[in-house]
Amino acid sequence: MAEGWADHTGGRHHGAHGSLVSRALTLPEHTLDFSQNVNPLGPPDGVLEAACRAVNQETRGYPALDYPELREALAQYLEVDSETVLPTNGGAEALFLAARVASENRGREALVLEPTFSEYATAARTSGLEPVRRISRRPGDGFAFDFGVLDGLDDVAVVFLCNPNNPTGNALSRDEVMGIASRVREAGAALVVDEAFADFTPAVSVAQEVNDWLYVARSLTKFFAIPGLRLGCLISAHAVRAQSFQPSWSVNAPATAAGVAAVRDLAFADRSLSVMKHLRRTLYRSLNTLPGIEAYPGAANFLLARGPEGLARRLAGRGILVRGCEPFRGLGPGFFRVAVRGEEENGLLISALREEL
Repeated sequence: MAEGWADHTGGRHHGAHGSLVSRALTLPEHTLDFSQNVNPLGPPDGVLEAACRAVNQETRGYPALDYPELREALAQYLEVDSETVLPTNGGAEALFLAARVASENRGREALVLEPTFSEYATAARTSGLEPVRRISRRPGDGFAFDFGVLDGLDDVAVVFLCNPNNPTGNALSRDEVMGIASRVREAGAALVVDEAFADFTPAVSVAQEVNDWLYVARSLTKFFAIPGLRLGCLISAHAVRAQSFQPSWSVNAPATAAGVAAVRDLAFADRSLSVMKHLRRTLYRSLNTLPGIEAYPGAANFLLARGPEGLARRLAGRGILVRGCEPFRGLGPGFFRVAVRGEEENGLLISALREEL
């Protein structure tokens, strides 16, 4: 916990979650949480109001089972066919559903390309697949993707690919992802692309390319800053089949209303991309001016860095929570991830780091 991450059952690990850290450590009264990656601009105007209206007006009845308005709004935002869109309870549920459908292919294994998001192995196991882990990105190569990990997929049913990748932050181009999809298809497997952070770099998305063996999971919680509402979607040629494994009414009325309002605010999306580009570049440069810190370039709303071992714990004592990355395979002690927050908050992070180094 003190290293900036929280255990969950099944070998999963996530950001610090300030309330959990507060119970485990004696922290200053005011803390800044850089461990959870959400848009520093906050939700678009009108999103929380839409959710509140739904609480007051729609929670006495059940949501529509097929979420027609939300599906259409998501389809327009992602520029895909609404028949391929399945709203989900966060991006995590989309991953689990994709794994369940794809597990019907031949093969008994799921390939997890480390270091990456810890939910993939759990999604595989719940679908009856055995997770197989291969290191696909290494610090010595600047975390460039090693395409050699795609060799030997004889018993693999599903390959999970995070793009942009969490926690390294780098992204593959659309053409590179489609090249991976072709190799996976040649092996008879399916590719599940987790685009939880693709809103911050939309050019890399392959949502418009989904087919029988390519699934895309999206999250609306990071870009639109509504993680507590739990909203995402699966884009798949097998959306109907995936829905057959999904609990009924998986997305509640407030999340549905917030999602519709969020994706229709195109001005917010444009402004977020512009602001994030500036904030990310400035924070990256500032981190690399600090002695003993090496930051890696990123394409999303967070940056991976490496510093002295125990730095995350010392920062927590100052009320600065960062994501210690020791649990990620292929990383280890000294690696930490920081969300890109507002200019003033980022400045406080840099000041705290400078005083600790």
